[in-house]
Amino acid sequence: MAPITRLDHVVIAVRNLDAAATTYRKLGLTLTPRGLHEGKGTGNHCIMFGSTYIELLGIVDETGAKGRLAERVNARGEGGMGIAYGADDADQTYAALKAAGIDAEPPNDLSRPLDLDGKRDMVRFRNIMLPKLALPETMQFVCTHLTPELTRARREWQLHANGATGVAEVVIAADAVSAAKSQLAGSTLTNAAISVITPADAERRFGKSLQGAPSDGIVALTIRVNEPDAAAAMLSMAKVPHTETRNAVTVPANAAHGVVIEFAES
Repeated sequence: MAPITRLDHVVIAVRNLDAAATTYRKLGLTLTPRGLHEGKGTGNHCIMFGSTYIELLGIVDETGAKGRLAERVNARGEGGMGIAYGADDADQTYAALKAAGIDAEPPNDLSRPLDLDGKRDMVRFRNIMLPKLALPETMQFVCTHLTPELTRARREWQLHANGATGVAEVVIAADAVSAAKSQLAGSTLTNAAISVITPADAERRFGKSLQGAPSDGIVALTIRVNEPDAAAAMLSMAKVPHTETRNAVTVPANAAHGVVIEFAES
């Protein structure tokens, strides 16, 4: 059995977390409360679905303004920066990755506080970093949630006004497609697709919507929705730029903090 079989979440780097939160709410998406990475100066909001989610990762104080995330955003701009695969047991997955010849770092325990209803809990997880898998400008890692009941502590976090139900596809642009595909840890996933295409093919697929996205790396995310027409109506009401096709609605990268967001029929 392949050591990695599912997508857990996608990380989008943003310069201003509050501004990004406002933007993604206008897209009709529900966000979790702000989570803080204590001592790092960064924080996040997550967009939760049943088996996947999107993490908006941004700078929230001067500590973060001098850290690696700020360096990345200043050098490259906002946009998709990471793919997290899911696993149930970090130690077993680490052993399976090593057996498969994938250079993986030992599991690293991490946590962040969650304040709800006057109570503080700690969201705990274990990450396995995959630093030698060199996709263009895209980190890959495996995330095991030790407190999954806290990750999705509120059912309403998964209820989105635009009818979104999950991440369907991550689109990566790369000049050398075959070489990039060989660097994917999760080449076959059960709950989402990762597509590696040339920048020219990305241009053909997304056209002017690519303006504001990087030339390589993660350039687009496709999110499943029940009714693209309803999603388009919400975008129109919120005055969010978008284009419509028969089965999808596309928000350009320059209106979504560096990544094309495509809402497509389930």
